[in-house]
Amino acid sequence: MEVGWRRTKAIDTTKPKGYAIADFLEKLEGLMGREFGSADLLAKTGEMVAERAREEAELLREGGEVEERTVTELFRVLRLMEMDLAMVRAAVQPETLAERLEQARARCRQAILVANSF
Repeated sequence: MEVGWRRTKAIDTTKPKGYAIADFLEKLEGLMGREFGSADLLAKTGEMVAERAREEAELLREGGEVEERTVTELFRVLRLMEMDLAMVRAAVQPETLAERLEQARARCRQAILVANSF
C-alpha cells in the first residue's frame, strides 16, 4: 500500500541566467527598505551593486547567452537607478528623501524584472 500522492508533472528548478544580477539587486532593494546608515552610504552601495550587475551582464553578453537588447535595457535601468540614488544623496528634507528613495526602489525592482527576463 502506498501512502501519499505522486507528482505527475516535473517542477522546473533551474534558475534564470540573470539570477546572480537579480540577487544583488534584491539585496539592495531590501537595504533601501530599512534604515541603512546615511543616504550617502546607501548611494555608494547602490553604485557598487550597479557596477557589479553590469560586470555580470557583460559576462553573459560575451558568452552569447543573452541578447544585446536586454543587456542594453538593464544598463539603462541601472543608470536611472544610480541617478535616483544620487538624488537621494542630495535630498535634505525628510519628505523629499522618502519620495526619492521610493523612486530608487521602483527602479531597482524594474532592474530585477529585466534581469529575471534573461
